[in-house]
Amino acid sequence: MANKIGIDAGGTLIKTVHLENEKYCYQTFSTSNISDVVSWVNNHKEAKLMITGGKQMALAKLVENEVEMVPEFEATTSGFRALVDRAKLHLPDNYLVVNVGTGTSIHSVNGQSAERLGGTGVGGGMLMGLAYLLTGRTDFHEITRLAEKGDRNGIDLKVKDIYGDASPIGGDLTASNFGFIERMKQQEVKDEDVLACLIGMISESILMMAIPFAKTISTSNIVFIGSTFQSNPLFRQQLERFEELFDIKAYFPHLGQFSGAVGALLYR
Repeated sequence: MANKIGIDAGGTLIKTVHLENEKYCYQTFSTSNISDVVSWVNNHKEAKLMITGGKQMALAKLVENEVEMVPEFEATTSGFRALVDRAKLHLPDNYLVVNVGTGTSIHSVNGQSAERLGGTGVGGGMLMGLAYLLTGRTDFHEITRLAEKGDRNGIDLKVKDIYGDASPIGGDLTASNFGFIERMKQQEVKDEDVLACLIGMISESILMMAIPFAKTISTSNIVFIGSTFQSNPLFRQQLERFEELFDIKAYFPHLGQFSGAVGALLYR
């Protein structure tokens, strides 16, 4: 039975981690079904809950366990380092961490020091909200599965659609997300195509924000973590395709979405 549980109570998902036989045990719950977390915690009544994240106060009020609140920034950075060490992932001393959860938070890491540089509301929450408004779908796994089958060419306006063969930059780059109105009027717009374009828009927007921050701290190494990457290979593929173009190196640590929960577990 766990004597301590790290919990990252985010706006969309609640992640938990505890040690069992010297191994991390991970779980994910929907924040909209927070009662499921409470029921699970009730099976660990002796465990101290180390809670971080935007919904930490809401969750703390619903449980009877001993609770300690953990600062979110400290939890994320220390948890990320712990996961990197366990995965034996070799990173340079200086890099950027982009945490794509409900929104996106951007941090610089240099050795043992870390600093939050900024963030944006573009993230997983935007993906789910716009997916619902545009297609009526609300299941994350269905959204990502359909998006993998989608074709962006009929909805996104590419540079080559404007310049033709005289393109001054890569013709396959996006000139305007959801901007090919003429073609959309002429053909059936499928849900999978809309969702592929949506993931493309969000991933490109996050990357275009991250790159200037990376230049500010003189690094080309960008580490992406967060639940938006979970079971979402298209999101990762969209980011990786820009590595050569922008001379960056993208890293995607295994289980990086649990950084906050691991950091909370290990706090103090």
